[in-house]
Amino acid sequence: MNTKSKTLPLLILLLIALGLSLSTWRLPASAQGTPYQTPTPNANGDIIFKVRPGDGCISISLLTNVPIETIKSLNGLDDAACSSLLEGQDIVIGRVEPVVLTQTAMPTATIPPELITPSPTPSPGTATICVVLFHDKDGNGMRTIGEDYLYGGEVSVSNPDGSVSLTGTTVAGNPDEAQPRCFPDLPQDSYNVSVAIPDGFNATTITNYALEVKAGEDATIDFGAQESAPSAGVITPDSARRSPVLGIIGGLVLLAGLGLAFYMWRTRKI
Repeated sequence: MNTKSKTLPLLILLLIALGLSLSTWRLPASAQGTPYQTPTPNANGDIIFKVRPGDGCISISLLTNVPIETIKSLNGLDDAACSSLLEGQDIVIGRVEPVVLTQTAMPTATIPPELITPSPTPSPGTATICVVLFHDKDGNGMRTIGEDYLYGGEVSVSNPDGSVSLTGTTVAGNPDEAQPRCFPDLPQDSYNVSVAIPDGFNATTITNYALEVKAGEDATIDFGAQESAPSAGVITPDSARRSPVLGIIGGLVLLAGLGLAFYMWRTRKI
């Protein structure tokens, strides 16, 4: 009888401690989800994921929110290959259209040349390069309806010998109303055009573009950027996420301990 009376209080304490520990148990970091930002597409428009130790198609799908079948299709993988990926291997998780250079043809005269008033721009023998930074809300790398121009992108235009080195800032507004940031009176040459994405945004296209313009040409380059706040395809970290199943089990164990304690109290009172 004495042994039983000593053992039961100890058992009650163990049950209560186990219940409290289970109810506050946090999942390990690997089960909670890892912060993940969709990488910038490369020059071919491929979005690349670098395989980490132990990664397979299932873990990559859970991390990037890309369906397993899509990962298999983009990379030509079967079930066996999915489970034997190598650390550092490049896995394509998405594909967008590469940035397209739009060139505007010179207008064709519809009235006699002697009646045409000469225009000061573009000057004969020079070209114009215009740059657009658009708010790529859907992250597909292409400007669509409803995606306005973004302000704050720092643009650089330069030629190989350094005789032309120009900078400017992209404009904001409705594409039907706002004029893009343009660099007129450029000599016929090859140019490197780059843009620095403003804070709070991630690039959805390449940020450097090489092109060659001829006299009289107007070239417009579209660069895209998406807000870096968590959105579709981005897993938000939650370091304090608790397991609901473990919480329920812990609560039941805790209730069992309290019930046993109440029973012992009633027994001694009687």
